[in-house]
Amino acid sequence: MTSKVICLIMLSINYLSINPVKKLLLCTALLASFPAFAAQRPVAAKAPVVKIESNMGAAVSAAADELERNFYWAKGSPIPIFDKLAVFEFSAPTAAKLKTVFGSARPYTVTRAPAAGGMVGFDIALPAHSYADLNEQNWSWDALKMNVVTDDAGRTMTGTGSWPRLTVNVKSGDIVVNNMTMETSQRRNNDDVWLGTARADVKSIDVTGKDQPGAVKMEGLSVTSAVSENGKDYDLGSDFGIKLITVMDEKIDDLRMSMRMTKLDMISLEQLSKAIQKSSKPGGEPNLDDIAPQVKAFVKGMAVRGTAIEITEMSAGYHGHRALMKGSLAVGKTVDKDFNSATALMKKLDGRFEMRVPVALVTAIARNVTQAQATRKGETPSPEMLDSTAKSLSDMAVDKATADGYARLEDGVLVSVIEFKAGKLTVNGKAVAIPTGDKKPAAATKKPAKRRAK
Repeated sequence: MTSKVICLIMLSINYLSINPVKKLLLCTALLASFPAFAAQRPVAAKAPVVKIESNMGAAVSAAADELERNFYWAKGSPIPIFDKLAVFEFSAPTAAKLKTVFGSARPYTVTRAPAAGGMVGFDIALPAHSYADLNEQNWSWDALKMNVVTDDAGRTMTGTGSWPRLTVNVKSGDIVVNNMTMETSQRRNNDDVWLGTARADVKSIDVTGKDQPGAVKMEGLSVTSAVSENGKDYDLGSDFGIKLITVMDEKIDDLRMSMRMTKLDMISLEQLSKAIQKSSKPGGEPNLDDIAPQVKAFVKGMAVRGTAIEITEMSAGYHGHRALMKGSLAVGKTVDKDFNSATALMKKLDGRFEMRVPVALVTAIARNVTQAQATRKGETPSPEMLDSTAKSLSDMAVDKATADGYARLEDGVLVSVIEFKAGKLTVNGKAVAIPTGDKKPAAATKKPAKRRAK
């Protein structure tokens, strides 16, 4: 891990901590940002990701940057913030890009809406639209609607929203997002931090290819974020899940990634976030030298408070069996010299992760691989032959993992405990070398000896 990776972790934490007003502003005011991400895809294995030229991507990126810089750090009651958003005008270059794509320099609408006594409501909407973009990209969607209700003091807020359909057609295939819904219920405390939860659900995402046969269907997607008080600090949680992933005839059940960050100092986080934003160009990464003081202060605070990043569950099911990983990462006590290099700081990280993989899952995967190889050869092996071959392959894999010391067998489950402490990595107590990425200096080329004159 380098300082660049640490910085990216901090960026991720930053986005987890966005209060609901900022989430609504940045994620639903533009509302068509999803297609912009779809405009990026890798063109080949081991090749860098290439951003495909897209008017949609350019418009959304420019607008999101202006919204972030004008509204991201807004404080206090959300009522004047929404009122300002309703009449906000983008810069002339960004407005021109938006008009090309959406037919309007302000594609969304924010209007006051009826609400119960003592409450203030807002309706946020993106009208249905379709657009034929560059490079044979086509976007179309149904109207997106959200309703937000807050008390007149701006201390509580609830919101609901729906987006029935989004379709993206590109050269390589089609993506259809069906029935997205959103809801939030939060309150603002005296530190101006929003506590509570926000959740988004998607009924299904269908991906079909054109150049190559195949289809991927994801069903029951959900993302939940939560902020809660922990003494004078805060805990941030994030939970992502997919009930079912179908790739051709294969199925992965109940994929889940649940994480949280405990005992977080929000003031230090905000200072770091502002420094990152200030040193970053739109669409670019921050200059790490510029934000070094804020990173140092934030990491020192993590060490003092005992802040930890926890993976409470990362799991997936296959043929009735589940693989699971969980663990945590924290920063030990630091002093100034620990920030002189990434290597020194790495020695202060303390992490422990446990992975559990049932042998039956390994056998199921081996059976599927055996069947696929036979199908490619035009063969039809008997069930008994498939079971026998799968068991042999599985036994080989298990024996290899346990013999090498990278796993131990417990009641039919392969268990690996990965620990990182004082800059050293171990797996089940066995030391593992950490790649540094440094290239060995090339060996000096010897000059040919001069011939002596006869």
